[in-house]
Formats: sequence, C-alpha cells, structure tokens
Amino acid sequence: MPDGKTKRSLNVKTIAIVAAVFVFILLLTKIANQAPPEPPPGYTFWIYAQQVVECTPTEITLVDNHQTETHLEKDSSWPDCSAFHKGELLDFQLSRGEKTRFLGEERTAWWRKEM
Repeated sequence: MPDGKTKRSLNVKTIAIVAAVFVFILLLTKIANQAPPEPPPGYTFWIYAQQVVECTPTEITLVDNHQTETHLEKDSSWPDCSAFHKGELLDFQLSRGEKTRFLGEERTAWWRKEM
C-alpha cells in the first residue's frame, strides 16, 4: 500500500502531465490559427507594365507598352479609379474568377518599362 508521500507524488505527477498536455494543445491551437488564410478562388497572375486608360466602377481597361489592350470586369476588391494616375506604369497582381479580383499593385521596375 502506498504511503502518503508516494500518493502525493503520484498526484503531483498526474497534475503536471495533465497541465503539460493542456498547454501543448493551446500551443498547437495558436499555431494553427496563425496559418495564412485560403487564397482567393481562381488563377492568380501578374500583369506587368500597364497603364490604366479607362476605369469605371465595374470595368477597367489596361494598355501595355505594345499598345495591347486588356479589358477586365472588376469585383469589389479594386481600389477607386482615382487611385490610378494617367501615364503611370503599374504591375498588377490579380486573380481570375467570375470577375477579376484585385490582389495588389506596385510601380513597374525601370528595366521592365523598356520591354
């Protein structure tokens, strides 16, 4: 029969193991919640060195250095048309779905302007 010391030691070990498992589960939950969100549906792509030549709340027309027009139907993720300035070359990151989703933009690199 275990004496008082052994019984107390067994209880402390049990409590320590349960606490360690609980902390481990909390840590795994925190790590899982930090995972990046699912990417938007559709095919993600970049379109480089584009000028905005026409913009409405539902459509946008872009032109590249070779005067090739790209006409896109916009969804609600696009910034207001006033965000685009005449003559400014931009690289757009977009996603195709039912309509084109805006993921980001950046100024075109100097070396890409000449391509």
